[in-house]
Amino acid sequence: MSDPLLSVKNLTISFEVEGKRIPAVNDISFDIKPGEIVGLVGESGSGKSVSAMSVVRLVPMPPGNLESGEILFEGKNLLEMPVDELRKIRGKDISVIFQEPMTALSPLHSVGKQLAEVVQIHDPNISKEEAWNIAVEWLDKVGIPDPEERAKAYPFQFSGGMRQRVMIAMALILQPKLIIADEPTTALDVTLQAQIFDLILKMKSEDTSILFITHDMGVIWELSDRVLVMKDSNIVERGDVEDLFANPQVEYTQKLLAAVPRLTDEPIQRRTYSEEDEAIIEVKNLKTWFPVKRGVFARTVDHVKAVDDVSLEIFPGECLGLVGESGSGKTTLGRTILGLDNAREGEILFKGQNIRDLGYHAMRPYRQDLQMIFQDPYSSLNPRMTVIDILTEGLIEHGLLGPIEMDGDEKTSRLIFENKKDAAAHWLEEVGLPADTMNRYPHEFSGGQRQRICVARAIAVEPEFVVCDEAVSALDVTIQAQVIDLLMELKDKLGLSYLFISHDLSVVKRICDRVVVMRHGKVAEAGFTTDVVNNPQSEYTKSLIEAVPIPGDTKKRAKAQARGNA
Repeated sequence: MSDPLLSVKNLTISFEVEGKRIPAVNDISFDIKPGEIVGLVGESGSGKSVSAMSVVRLVPMPPGNLESGEILFEGKNLLEMPVDELRKIRGKDISVIFQEPMTALSPLHSVGKQLAEVVQIHDPNISKEEAWNIAVEWLDKVGIPDPEERAKAYPFQFSGGMRQRVMIAMALILQPKLIIADEPTTALDVTLQAQIFDLILKMKSEDTSILFITHDMGVIWELSDRVLVMKDSNIVERGDVEDLFANPQVEYTQKLLAAVPRLTDEPIQRRTYSEEDEAIIEVKNLKTWFPVKRGVFARTVDHVKAVDDVSLEIFPGECLGLVGESGSGKTTLGRTILGLDNAREGEILFKGQNIRDLGYHAMRPYRQDLQMIFQDPYSSLNPRMTVIDILTEGLIEHGLLGPIEMDGDEKTSRLIFENKKDAAAHWLEEVGLPADTMNRYPHEFSGGQRQRICVARAIAVEPEFVVCDEAVSALDVTIQAQVIDLLMELKDKLGLSYLFISHDLSVVKRICDRVVVMRHGKVAEAGFTTDVVNNPQSEYTKSLIEAVPIPGDTKKRAKAQARGNA
């Protein structure tokens, strides 16, 4: 038996919040051996990220408080190590793939420069040109198309999934001894996820160890050697991945595995349509192109055809799924429908009214009925506003707070709250968060909790149409199931219609009536969800379905492990 690369012993960390001690990690211990992948799973807020970030001392103190414990890396206690010595280990020996790539990457520097900087900091003898070439090579390895050109681009010019791949390249570029991966594949579609898995498993075969934090039990099944299950700041179960999946001992672990969506699940519903049905949203021959500018005078030399001649319809009360690779145009299509990106050509009809060419002021009356749950829950929340203000800003803007006067027999189906506190408490509880958290700021919540706040903000004004851009991708499976049930309940209760953008085909099959598959800005396939999943017509759709991780499928696990060792 080899000595562990990392040993966490009796670690206890708490936070001081509003004068109260909140335990985040409670007396946890675990080891990671060289060349081992250890999965860390649990609900949002269970302490997974705090446990992992403690290894490289990235938990802010205060408000964090290290009460006890040791973290030994190659026998050295990282918690007692001088900061200058720790900096030599960070990035080179221990690297981190952060959960939110937009906030972890500098908006002022190109992605190539940021990757090259990592190389040069830990190897001053390497030239700028060599570091740049290594950066381009790693962008290619993580599946960034045209890596030489894209290395010159800035993070805001990438989709969420592409930014996540840049973060993965940054963590892997120095081939460290230990990688802490905090939800590294959340924003990736299944085909790119499989590609990243192969990279991770290849590094494992070269004796790199990985602490893999995720809520995706399918990912844990394919990648991990051992699993740690966390709940309420404690490790409640641990064991080899195959033993734990086959025979979970703790009720909580059983609940996690039971909540995993699978392609074999029956859909919640399937609508039928007739020629008399009128679409609430109709998109006709939509094109959204972004200019590619070069040279001193920034002349337009080409266009990125993010959405290229797309047509679709969404009917009242329908959930239309939109799937495809990262960068295929899914998010741009959703943003264009809501007027957040400008279309080059085409029509966007909302209840028969063409809203494509409406200006800022003309569009305002439609904003209440057209909402979006954004992909990145951190950058889409104002860090200077408390949750109560975030959730009630839209209510105040649209007159849904305080007494409302109606003439004659006029009625409203929308909820009207007397004050901000009542409104915030109601919507926080609707998405499974305690009402007493309304005075906190976004940074005081986990990634999954922030996503629930984004869901609450979007539905608080009770719109008619919502674009859900990876709305449940950052949530653990139990909360994901709760939010999906909530979205479906609100859809039926309020007559909502959804454009549900996702890379998780298992979730799409469960809740979407129809699905549109996009690739390179175009529609590759469309139809009723069960028909597309059970009998795909395009080779691209078949590859998406084949790449979906399936917990408990020993053949898929064996194939993934074999590819990593090849």
